[in-house]
Amino acid sequence: MTGPVRNAVAALIGLVLVALWLRVGPALVGAWAGGGAWGESAFTVALFGPMLLLGWAGRRLAGIRGPSGLAWRSLGLGAVTGLGCLLLATGYTGLAGTLIRSQGSMVGPLLALGLSVITVQVAAEEWVFRGWLQPVLLSLIGRRVAVPVVAGIFAGLHLLAGSASGGVALLNLFLGGMLFGLIAAGRLGLAGAFGAHFAWNAGEQLLLGLDPNPGVGVFGAVVDLDLRGVPLWGGSDQGLNGSWAMSLSLLALVVGWLLAGRMAMRQSDAA
Repeated sequence: MTGPVRNAVAALIGLVLVALWLRVGPALVGAWAGGGAWGESAFTVALFGPMLLLGWAGRRLAGIRGPSGLAWRSLGLGAVTGLGCLLLATGYTGLAGTLIRSQGSMVGPLLALGLSVITVQVAAEEWVFRGWLQPVLLSLIGRRVAVPVVAGIFAGLHLLAGSASGGVALLNLFLGGMLFGLIAAGRLGLAGAFGAHFAWNAGEQLLLGLDPNPGVGVFGAVVDLDLRGVPLWGGSDQGLNGSWAMSLSLLALVVGWLLAGRMAMRQSDAA
């Protein structure tokens, strides 16, 4: 068995373990985690901590190395991309007439705890999907196939875990996986993908208060924006994540990233 095939088999086994854990883990962890901000923190760390360790171990076994430098620059550029995408999607909801401002904002020390919790969740997902599974598949089937395949798996496992429902939400998860995958496969690497994913989640939950919808989460939010009205433009319990606004925003960035990648390849070929 060659190295790439062996790595693919190991990644497949890891993927099965992740799927099983996401299926049974929430009920097991939720039975003792409790409520409130600290209960939510314990739940997230207990659920995603094993995934983070699995992704780290998988990368080491596969011999995948991180970038030699400029990780902070990549992280920052990725964060700008993710936050810009979120603000674009929010702007679309404003144009659609579903965006309103409520009075439920809560600014306090729990925001810092929320940032830490989001860091663990995003790091686990990125380490497994874009940090381990995608590089393994890239070595076997190439970027054009590997990135959408991993994006599809990313969306499917969210559906399996019960964190998304409906066709639009599933489409948005796929497009988000495409964006993070393209970033990770490009010059910004895994740090850029993490930055984009983190900025979107943190911005949606803790900055704009769009998740959950309506209201704000247990960690609070700087601003409490809600989406009401047409469900396909965010006026449902899935909020922005189940809206065409998010689809259009993500699609715009995915297309832009694809075009930028092609231009970079042409320039390198010309050189």
